[in-house]
Amino acid sequence: THFKELDALKSEFVSTVSHDLRSPLTLIRGYATMLDMVGQLNEQQHGYVSKIITGVEVMSRLVNNLLDLGRIEAGVGLQVEDVVLMDVVEAVTSSLQLQAGEKNIRLGVELAQGLPRLIRADRALLQQAIYNLVENAVKYTPQRGKVTLRLKPRLEDFLVEVQDNGIGIAPADQPRLFEKFYRGSQREARKQRGSGLGLAIVRSVAERHGGKVWLESQLGEGSTFYLSIPYQQKGDANGKTKPFV
Repeated sequence: THFKELDALKSEFVSTVSHDLRSPLTLIRGYATMLDMVGQLNEQQHGYVSKIITGVEVMSRLVNNLLDLGRIEAGVGLQVEDVVLMDVVEAVTSSLQLQAGEKNIRLGVELAQGLPRLIRADRALLQQAIYNLVENAVKYTPQRGKVTLRLKPRLEDFLVEVQDNGIGIAPADQPRLFEKFYRGSQREARKQRGSGLGLAIVRSVAERHGGKVWLESQLGEGSTFYLSIPYQQKGDANGKTKPFV
């Protein structure tokens, strides 16, 4: 109970701070982009401005992740609709092909037979959860590695698997990996930029849909993350009793 209260207080504090940060970040970015409009900048000054804008964009992504996490945990904005699974897969992979290509990583997709064409879910949140898993896999997989996104049907839900042959995750880190702001203790993991919120968002999306997320990993051999999402949502008046085909 004590830890739950602390987590609730942390979430409330983070949400408040995130809202307060949006305006000044927008202001900083706006004025930074307008500097060359009021006078010619030399090469060094252009470099400084570029670094300012990059830093603001990193902060803005963090703020947006915090606000998204707050909304998900509060249950606000869950829009259940008919979702075409293939559309979600294509949106995720097309968004990350460039990032994977820069590291010569093979990004593959495998769809098992019997997978329904449509499910009932919040498309935006489902897409974000799968995106976060695939992006993490690409980020922590070395050059010329391989990342595979698989979708498999089960009795009451479907299973998303994201497998990589990257650096793997230490056993001590695995139980806490889905906590807010938690970063792995490995040196290779620390080199990668991140807020420690991507997997926390995946867990929240899974729980909001009545699903689960978990992982299997061995150091030096890669990781596989699993996300289960029911075909329908409880209390969804428009949902059907059987999976769509």
